[in-house]
Amino acid sequence: MMFFSTAGTPLSGKAVGTDAGIREVRQLGLDALEWEFVRGVRYNAALAQRVGETARENGISLSCHAPYFLNLLSDEPKKKAYSKHLILESARMLSDAAKAGAPGGASSEHGGRVVFHAGYFLKKPAAQALAEMREEFKELLRKKREERLRIVFAPELTGKPTAWGSLDELCELCSEFALEDFNPCIDFAHHLARGNALKTSADYEKIFDALERSLGAKALRSLHCHFSNVRYSEKGEINHLTIDHGAPPFAPLAQALAERKCGGVIVSESPNNEIDALEMKHVYERVSRVSKK
Repeated sequence: MMFFSTAGTPLSGKAVGTDAGIREVRQLGLDALEWEFVRGVRYNAALAQRVGETARENGISLSCHAPYFLNLLSDEPKKKAYSKHLILESARMLSDAAKAGAPGGASSEHGGRVVFHAGYFLKKPAAQALAEMREEFKELLRKKREERLRIVFAPELTGKPTAWGSLDELCELCSEFALEDFNPCIDFAHHLARGNALKTSADYEKIFDALERSLGAKALRSLHCHFSNVRYSEKGEINHLTIDHGAPPFAPLAQALAERKCGGVIVSESPNNEIDALEMKHVYERVSRVSKK
């Protein structure tokens, strides 16, 4: 079963605050919300508990997105340390929400996903970047265990070749860790913007094949994905578009998800946030009904 999520509070509503946004998501008939810390985050235990309780009361699965402006591959120790701080502050917020009862999608037993953009190469060779990123992931895991954070780290598939986080890079590094600790966020628009074909169900199946080979079949039962359409150039992603642009198309993805019996969450990152989330949910439910016949 796939859950469908907004990125932050619905754009068409009057919600002020994440807890009000959660109630609006439920009223719309959606299943999940990704709590957006993309402009910054500061730990607030009372807020985290309130958001978690609201998510529990409304049956809304919760994930979060750490701030955009971080780089675990920075050559400056202060920037690298601050990047980890931002990821961990996001994790603390989501963990407290999970402890207050917030569902976490397909990974509820471990808490929700903390999505983050891991960093930029800064002209480092791929092997060096991988080695450095491995050590940063180990440090994040050490802090997770030390603080008993109830979350799953979800490094995101990035949309530019200058950024660390291609599908292959994510599969290679996350395979070294337990799935309940590191499970990548698959952004299909970013995969397309990196120059990969993404038109047919078979194209999407190749992504699922890579995940299954590297992370095991369980990875396909606990997906966390972003979806929108995208404008891009040879340098990668330019900006997100509504899903009626067809780049990439959603219907073949719905078909592949249904045929592989995938589970997890798809977050709409469309400029028509909740409108496109609802459209994707309707398409997926229709395809799923047909596939069961």
